[in-house]
This record gives sequence, C-alpha cells and structure tokens, in this order.
Amino acid sequence: MFKRISIIREFGVFGNFSGGALPEFAPFNLIYGWNYSGKTTLSRMFRCLEDGELHPDYPNARFGVLRADGTQLDHNFETPCNIRVFNEDFRNAHLRWDDEDGFNPILLLGEENIARRDELKEKEARRAQLDDQRKAAAAEAGRHKDRIGKAETDCASLIVKELPGVGRFNKTSLRPIMNEWNGTLPEALSADQVQAARAKISAEQKDKLPDLSITTRPISALWQDGIALLGELIASPATISRLADHPDIATWVEHGRQLHKGRSQCEFCEGELTAARVSTLNAHFSDAFEDLKGRITTAINGLTSHRMEFSGAAYPRSGFYSDLHEEHTEAGGELALARDRFNSTIQALTDALEKKRNNPFDVVPAPEKEPQSAPLAEAARRFQTLIDKNNERTGRFTSARNEAIATLKKHYVAEAMRRIDRFALEAQIDLQQAAEATSVQALITLDAEIANLQGELSKAVKGAEAINDTLYNFFGKADIQVKVTDDDRFLLMRGHLAARNLSEGERTAVAFCYFITKLLENGNDLSQTIVYIDDPISSLDAHHLLHINAFIKNTFYRFDSAANPKHVCLAKQLFISTHNYEFFHLTWEWMANGTPKGFAAAYMIERTDGNGLVSSQVVECPESIRKYRSEYMFLYHQLAHYLDAPTNDAQVIFNLGNMARRFIEGYLAFKFFEHSKIDLTLPRIITDPVQCERARKFMHFHSHTLNRAGGMKLSDMSEAQSIVMLILDAVRDHDPVHYGALEATR
Repeated sequence: MFKRISIIREFGVFGNFSGGALPEFAPFNLIYGWNYSGKTTLSRMFRCLEDGELHPDYPNARFGVLRADGTQLDHNFETPCNIRVFNEDFRNAHLRWDDEDGFNPILLLGEENIARRDELKEKEARRAQLDDQRKAAAAEAGRHKDRIGKAETDCASLIVKELPGVGRFNKTSLRPIMNEWNGTLPEALSADQVQAARAKISAEQKDKLPDLSITTRPISALWQDGIALLGELIASPATISRLADHPDIATWVEHGRQLHKGRSQCEFCEGELTAARVSTLNAHFSDAFEDLKGRITTAINGLTSHRMEFSGAAYPRSGFYSDLHEEHTEAGGELALARDRFNSTIQALTDALEKKRNNPFDVVPAPEKEPQSAPLAEAARRFQTLIDKNNERTGRFTSARNEAIATLKKHYVAEAMRRIDRFALEAQIDLQQAAEATSVQALITLDAEIANLQGELSKAVKGAEAINDTLYNFFGKADIQVKVTDDDRFLLMRGHLAARNLSEGERTAVAFCYFITKLLENGNDLSQTIVYIDDPISSLDAHHLLHINAFIKNTFYRFDSAANPKHVCLAKQLFISTHNYEFFHLTWEWMANGTPKGFAAAYMIERTDGNGLVSSQVVECPESIRKYRSEYMFLYHQLAHYLDAPTNDAQVIFNLGNMARRFIEGYLAFKFFEHSKIDLTLPRIITDPVQCERARKFMHFHSHTLNRAGGMKLSDMSEAQSIVMLILDAVRDHDPVHYGALEATR
C-alpha cells in the first residue's frame, strides 16, 4: 500500500509539492477537486508508476511515493509496482471511437488491439505505398525498355534500308554487335569514313587494270651529245653561201640532188644540169655534211625514244572505284604533268637538233635545262600504287564490301544507341528492377506481418464477451453491448440497433467498464493491485452517477457481518478523484459511514495562482466538504469562515473567487430557475453598478471560464474580505429568510 506522497516537482501544476504533513493514505481514498485544479495531473503521476516511465509532457518531473513498508517509489522506477490507473490517458490509449460518419459507432478496445490496429493500418498503408513503388519501378523500367526496343527496331529497319543485300536483319541481330562493346560505346565514325564505307557497298566490281609501262632510262649522255651537235660546224671551202644562208633552199636542193642522180636535165625547169654544177653541189653536200646530219638524226631518234608515251585513256576514271576517284584525279594529273614536262624538255632539244639538221652550217642555241626523270618516276610510282589499290579491291571485292557493311552496321547501331544513351538507360533499368525486387521482397514480408496482425486481432475480438458482462453489470441490463463485426471490429449496439450519438457519460461508462475488465485479465490478482480512478463522471453527463457509484462499490468493496474483518477493500488500495460534489458524497457515504477508523481517507486538491504562477497541492479534505452534502452549503460556509478569519494567504484568496462565483451561480439558479450567465443575472441582487462590477471581476478573476491578462494582481485580504461581505450581504438583502436558514447551519 501507499502511505503518502513525499514530493512532486516539475510535474505540471505540481511545481514543488511536499506531502510530509499529509495524513496517511487508507485502503479507500477519495480526492475532491474542481476542474483544472490538477486531478488529472495527479493521476498521471500514478500512471507513470504503472508505465514505468515519465509522462512525455513532463520529462524533468521528480516525485516520490512512500509505501507502508517504509520503501519509496520514485521517478527512477527501480522497483516495479502493480498499479492500474483509469484516466484520460487510459481512455485515449485503450479506446478509439471511429464514428466520424455519424452512423456506426465502431470501438477499438485495448491498448494492444489499438496498437495492432494502428500497426495494421500503418502496414496496409505501407503495403499500398510499396505496391505503388513496385508498380512505378516496373513501369519506369518498362518505359526504358520500350525506348530501347523502339530504337533497336528503328535501327534495324534503317540498316535494311541503307545496306542493300544485307539479308534478314531485325533488332535481335543488334545484340551481338552491342555485346562486343562491353558497356562502352565506340568512337563515332567521321563523315568521310561513313561515306567511304557507303561507296564500297554501292560500288560495282571493276576490271583489273594493267600495270604502268614506264621506264626511266639514263638520258644525260645522250643529252650532252645532242647539245654538242648543236654547236658543231662543217669546215669546207666549197660551201655555197646561198644554201648556207637559206636552209630551206638547201634542204630542197639536197632532196632534189637525190632525185637527179644520173640525170642531166633539171626536172623542175628542164634546163641543163651540167656536170660542173653537180660537182659544185656535191662539194657543198660533202661527206662531212652527210655525217653530221646522220649523227643529228641518230641523236633525234635517241632522244625521241626516251619520251614518256603514257596515255590516260588506258586508265579512265570509270575504271576505278568511286572512293578512289579523287585520288585518281590527283595522281593522274600529277603523272600527266610530269610526263608533259619531261617530254617538253626532250622536245626542246629535238626541235633544236631538227633545226641543226636542216642547216648544219649554223650553230643552234641549246635548251637551258636537262630533263629530270625523278619527278616522273615518283608520279608514275604513285599512280601505280593507285592501280594496285584498285586491283587489290577488285581481287577482294566481296570481302571488302562485307567489311564495309559490317562497319556501317556498327556505325548505325552505335549512333542509334548513342542518341538514347542506351547504357545509361540500362543502368536505370537495373536500378528500377532492383527497386522492384526490393519492393516485392518487402511486400512478401509485409503480407506475412499483415496476415499475422489480422490473426491476432481476430483472436482479440473473442474477448468481447468479457466487456459485455461488465456492461451488463454496470447498467443492470443489456442496454449497451459490444458486437463483433465481420471484419473483426467492435460495434456498439443499443438493443438491436447501432448505438448512435453516445453521450460523453455513456462513452466514459463504456471506457470504465473496459478498465474494470482489464483489471481481471490474464489472471491479475485484484487484491494485490492498487487502483486509481480519475473522474469517472463526465462533466457533460451526470446521468450515470448512481450507476458508476454503485458499480465501483460492488467491484471494490465487500461487507460481510459474519466475517472478520467485516469491511474489506477488494483491491490492495483504491484512489478515486472527482470534481462532482454529489458523487463525492455518494462515494464517501459507503466508504466512511460505519467503517473502521483508518478505512477511508478524504483529500482535496487546491490550486493557487501567485504572481502569475499556477500551483496545486494535495491537502486533507476540509471538514465542511465532508459534512455538507450540498456543495452550495459548503461554499457558503467557506465564504462565511473567511469573514470570520480573513487571511492574506494567496491560496485562500485565489480560491475565494471560484467559491464566490459557484455560490452565486447556485443561488441565482434555484432562485430564478434559469441558467443565464452570471453577468446577466448578478445585477438582480447587486443593483449598484460599481459594486456589481467589483464582485463580477473578483469572481471571474481565477475562473477557468475567463481569459485574464497574466499581469493582473491578486486581490489582497482587505479587498477579498470586502467583496465576500458584499456578496453575502447581497444574498441576505435579497432573501433574508433563505440567508437566515444558511446562518442557522453554522
């Protein structure tokens, strides 16, 4: 059993409470306190002992509870304690009302079941999220695959179109090509490389071309001989000057001399051809003359034989493959130029020799430069290389074409894949497929967990019979019962109909019945359990006041006149806190009347407000509260007592405002049978506007219904005494007979 509260610090309104002077707790303990005095906060301290941890709103709280054996429980929770607390936190943790649609009030019972249901909803939501993620990953991977597939199909179609004779080719034919890349796209071909490959494919096979027949022989000696002949002269006294001066006539005469051998008459003029004239002519055309001309002719023939007689007609452009046409133009042009230069140099010397031969008696100027055979040989070599290349292509035409086709295949595939960044897409596909696989695995695990939770909830609803028994005992009839729905949820029924629009009191009653059911679950021994019940009566619904009072008494109290002891607390210890004055007296009546001394104890929670700081403390319940069944009587005695013994105690003055307000509200209610706001009815008994306003401000100052500025100063003793006297005098003046009856109770 608990003996007393030692301390409570930094626990809400209990900022620094010490319970050393507090009377010891009894088996039955009844605590009275107005709303907002700190009843629920006190119950939360006891619930901390039940949970074994501090309330999240008060992480710095410190408290201690002394037990009957002298040991102490405190905020360190080193010693376990079998205590069960019914308060707002219990209701929030164990019951959830799902009636937002205003039709079927569905109830979740049990902290474990609520946790399971919450976990189930969370997992179902997580499952939907995972399934969406799985679908999204699969769809994303599918989009990437479709993009790759379309690019492959388009590429295959392009290859078939661009590469005639390629044969059957589809997107599966691309895979071996891409497999060679090992995840890295090859370098792109240049436009020239692509054009060259296309030319190889579109070309027709050419005939084999003959090799060039160009031989460059040494010409220097022959050239020097020719140059020497140009300057050679015939030394003869018989030279006919006219013929020497006129080479054309000399040539004509020389030719005629050959025609007139053995003749005596000129064939031209038919004149006589005398022997003397023939002798003169023969002397002019001497053996030296003939020898020189013969040597000149030999030199001309020799030089002419060294000419390059290359003709491009044997190697036309059309005889070469189209990709070699440009080179053909360059190499052929170079060879023709070298040929022409070489031949023109030889021609210059032969022309000079011809002139010399026509007039051997003249010295003919020689050409300035000798023909160079090296440029001609180089040009011929280059052109022969082109011929060889063309012939080699002809020799391996089929294989070269196939290589070009393979090159362009790779080119088209690489360009198509480069446009879509294929390997980046494949990396994304791998990521999305991995995400899909992860989601699938998580879904498998989650489905098993969901099935397990559904099974646990299905088992949990079998305990509905226990709560129904408690509800029956509470209401004395099957007024409200719990029905299990097909989806393993609790449906509250009133008779055969769904219990719609439950009042706050009915909800509190259902919650309290569930609490009582929980006390006995899993074989819990009530006699070894400390029970704390906070405000079992709702402020909004006192209809079930007698039900709850009788139910608590029947559950926790037993009287047996033949037993020893006659009076027994069925729990190890019971604490009940309430704001309801009538419930307090109903409960105190069976707790204290006729029971042994020390069997029950009563306490009160007082709240004060000093310098803007709210503070509460637990004190022994005043005799006036226990003595008078009417709260109205209690309030009168408290006010009258203050007039008899005024004090500056802030705690007392703070509570006076609430007491005065509640006292006046009670008087006005039964006097005028109406529940109008005090601001409207107070002037009926305090007619002076100034005095009425003083009283109103005093009564409202610490009321929880008034929002006041934190800077207002608490009334002092003289002000409080003056206003209390004003209020009591107003009641006495308004109804002297009634006030006389009040005074008679003192």
